[in-house]
Amino acid sequence: MSHDSSNDSEWSPATSAPGELYTVEGRIRATGAFAQGLKNRDPRGRAYRRSMQRAALLCVGVVVALLALVALISAVT
Repeated sequence: MSHDSSNDSEWSPATSAPGELYTVEGRIRATGAFAQGLKNRDPRGRAYRRSMQRAALLCVGVVVALLALVALISAVT
């Protein structure tokens, strides 16, 4: 993709509403969309959330195991 410095004044952002996440209204809309996604009863969404919860629990388990291993090693040495 070529860049022409003479067209800098015609630059437009990739989103239709620039900075909307940084305004109060944008944050309210994002929070509402998040809450609506949590209340969604779509089985595909539930299965996706369940799979993501499994991955998160696996990561938490690995971190706890590593911390226990480090504590054990530091107690022995």
